[in-house]
Amino acid sequence: MLIGFTALLSTASVFAEEGMIRPVAVPTAIVSASVFTPQLGRHGLADLTLHSSRSLCPAQTDQLCFPDKLQNLYASHEFMPVWLDESLVEEFFLQLSALAESDRVPGMMQRLQELKQLRADRDSRGFDLLASDTYLVYQAVIAKMERDPSSLYRSAVFQLTAQDQLSIPAFSLPVSMAQLQQLRPVEENFQRLVAQMNVLEQQAPHGVHLSGRPAIEFGDPIPRGEKLAKMLNVYGDLSDQDYTNLASAQPEDAAAGIIRIGDPYANRGVLHEAIRRFQQRHGLQDDGIIGPATARNLTRSYQQVAQLLALNMQRSRALQRHYPGEVLQVNIPEFMLRILDEDKVVFESKVIVGRSQRPTYLFSSAINHMVVNPTWNVPETIKEEDVIPSLKRSPDYLAQHNMRMVSRWSDAGSIDPSQIDWSTVSASNFPYEFQQRPGPSNALGQVKFMMPNDYSIYLHDTPAKRLFNRSKRDFSSGCVRVERAHDLANYLLERQRAGQSASYQNLLRKRTTATINLRKTLAVDFIYRTAWLDDQGRLQIREDIYGYDDESSVPAEHDYIAMNRYR
Repeated sequence: MLIGFTALLSTASVFAEEGMIRPVAVPTAIVSASVFTPQLGRHGLADLTLHSSRSLCPAQTDQLCFPDKLQNLYASHEFMPVWLDESLVEEFFLQLSALAESDRVPGMMQRLQELKQLRADRDSRGFDLLASDTYLVYQAVIAKMERDPSSLYRSAVFQLTAQDQLSIPAFSLPVSMAQLQQLRPVEENFQRLVAQMNVLEQQAPHGVHLSGRPAIEFGDPIPRGEKLAKMLNVYGDLSDQDYTNLASAQPEDAAAGIIRIGDPYANRGVLHEAIRRFQQRHGLQDDGIIGPATARNLTRSYQQVAQLLALNMQRSRALQRHYPGEVLQVNIPEFMLRILDEDKVVFESKVIVGRSQRPTYLFSSAINHMVVNPTWNVPETIKEEDVIPSLKRSPDYLAQHNMRMVSRWSDAGSIDPSQIDWSTVSASNFPYEFQQRPGPSNALGQVKFMMPNDYSIYLHDTPAKRLFNRSKRDFSSGCVRVERAHDLANYLLERQRAGQSASYQNLLRKRTTATINLRKTLAVDFIYRTAWLDDQGRLQIREDIYGYDDESSVPAEHDYIAMNRYR
């Protein structure tokens, strides 16, 4: 028979092996559940000093966050230990590390260290009990994040209230690997991300501080360039061989493309190329010049990058775990649109997103129709802040931009702007609307892609193609401009049934407005990812254009991060 867990707690040293507990057969009856007292937490961890619970679950006065629930769970499991599988423990530590590093769960890093200490001390009874309690905490925190994913984009921490402790998902022991892996963040490269995060955490400070200096052009000396070279080597932008050559190069070592001017290294040769690779990974103009934007990114500490990776991993929980098919993702800070089919990229395009004063909302929906040769109904904000002030300066503004003034957007007739005394107009209560007719100069280009939402957000073409050459593309008023809009239209039409692209080309030539309903809709997610690993395992970082990574800069209530679903 199997020994009961209460008795096991007092005799664990008899069969502790490799820091874990093994169940053993004994010639006695199973210890009665009544021996398993309500004071499970104190009984199991009587000789230990734990501090993490004070931060994780301040509403709880016990050593553990879930003592009563643990008693019931272990009773249902015949009081046997749970965390016997080494691979299960490693997976759990992996996930806890990713959560703790995000710095959004007070006490989680301390709890992880307490678990590791119990394991190192081969305290099998304490480890098993604390690991099970932590598993309940982990589930409760994830549930809290998934109920309010917008909290991961503003100043918020995840502590468990008394209500949180009552509302964790129901489950039973033992914990399987499949169950545990279902709790992972939605990241294809999860294990590599955690490994990268842990490598960065172990690095000593890099000591690179270049912000506030004049730009370092090609051939210029780099102050404390040896530290910059070391950092670029850690990130993989400078190879081990080039780093070794650089560190040992003499001033005349032209063969390696390296020149030193005094003590600092010069911005040329392999170091210049490494700076360009760093810029590419950060979505910057890759000219190799260390200007303000490059300097800011070079100054970011290893620990800040690790925390950024962890935070973005937790944000992925807002995405669906298993898409039924293709999904279109717009990553706002990356200024890129991709269509994914089972995590494989099948289409991509540069995009232009909302500027910081008019951000693009974060939400989920599905493209259900297209409008070819669209008219543009000028939104209220643009009407008040752009069109009316322009009309006050120039009465010809409407004619120059192929626009008309109407009582309502559905009106066939226009209102003559010369009848308005623009000097007396107040932008905030102007009773008329503005509409731009179809044509080459229309702000929406020749096609727009519509989806249900409360924000009047859609994807569309644009006549201003030159802006796609910029590395930073936050120029819109909230909607998303697509560089390959016509290719996207053809892609959507071919998903319906082959041969529909020809009718689209005919509509473009006619320049008449037409709506095409899509029987087969395409899921859309507007996401905000500022740190990830690409398909080649390279670390990618993007500028936090809306300030969502900076806890001090985003108000507690923020309309643009409501994270609503319209699918």
